[in-house]
Amino acid sequence: MRTISWISGLMVALAFVGMVDAAYVALHASRGFLLPCGFAGGCDQVLNSPYAAFLGIPVAWFGLAFYVTTAGCALFALFGFEQTLRLSFGLTALAFGFTLYLLYLQAMVIRAFCDYCLLSALLVSLIFILHLWSRRRHTAARREDR
Repeated sequence: MRTISWISGLMVALAFVGMVDAAYVALHASRGFLLPCGFAGGCDQVLNSPYAAFLGIPVAWFGLAFYVTTAGCALFALFGFEQTLRLSFGLTALAFGFTLYLLYLQAMVIRAFCDYCLLSALLVSLIFILHLWSRRRHTAARREDR
């Protein structure tokens, strides 16, 4: 299906940007380096907060794993294995929920925002929207085939 192809291609591109973002933050966090922060200005506060790690592992490493898995599933879908998007959808829904939680923490608890985290939130949201759209298109196409 042509729609799945461009959606999968866009997911690969978004996940690649997410991989770069998450790897940059994860590597810096693991070495204890400070990250330069742009317009949001609160990167140090967010990335050094108690919420920046889960089970002792920096959250950015989980983000990197998410983006690598999403890119892999989308690549497989791009080459005709569309069922891999089902696996990716469940993971993306979980990541989207966790992203909303992290945004809440930044806004209401930490009261600071991180540019890298905001970029990741945007990417996860866009990937989630693309998944919803592809599922809708796939369901509509199945109905037409009947």
